[in-house]
Amino acid sequence: MKLLALAFVSAALLAACDSPTGSTCPPTDPPTYASFGQAFFSKYCTDCHSANSPNRHDAPGDQNFDTEDDIRRHAADIDSEAAAGPDATNTSMPEKSVNVMTLPTLEERKLLGQYLACLQAQ
Repeated sequence: MKLLALAFVSAALLAACDSPTGSTCPPTDPPTYASFGQAFFSKYCTDCHSANSPNRHDAPGDQNFDTEDDIRRHAADIDSEAAAGPDATNTSMPEKSVNVMTLPTLEERKLLGQYLACLQAQ
């Protein structure tokens, strides 16, 4: 049992090291793609960061967040631009635009940081 606890703590610390915000994946009830990620990215990101977007507003063509795998590939960049955690609150993205009229709340940004940490820990 102690070995399992040590492995969990080690995984959490490694995930935090990879996170620009210092976010970690919560041990209970972590945010998932179904419970958080899909709705968050649909609301705030994929109007510009989608392979199917007609107007990307200068979003790089290789940064699409249409699937969980897409998000996982760009997790560190997303964390450094849009997430919040104990080490930083990043608000560069999304930019308020015609496509995104409201910006994420601080609580949503904290959940984003946790969600991204969970993705990187998988």
